[in-house]
Amino acid sequence: MLFRSADITFAKVNTDEEQRLAGEWGIRSIPTVMAFKDGVAVFSQPGVMPPQGLDLLVQQLRQLDMAQVRRQMAAEGARS
Repeated sequence: MLFRSADITFAKVNTDEEQRLAGEWGIRSIPTVMAFKDGVAVFSQPGVMPPQGLDLLVQQLRQLDMAQVRRQMAAEGARS
């Protein structure tokens, strides 16, 4: 299932049919809410998210500075 707005795509994945995908992303609980921005996984939370929480997540994603996220990822990778 897929839903698109102007700048956001919502998708539902059947993990029974997409076991490889579920394994790649470490999905162990159904449902799991994940968010990606510019191809980067920036949020993952198992369990149901209430509508207000989803609204807040969307607002935070729209404000997220991906340059900062990438710098942080690089710094964490350098420490590993």
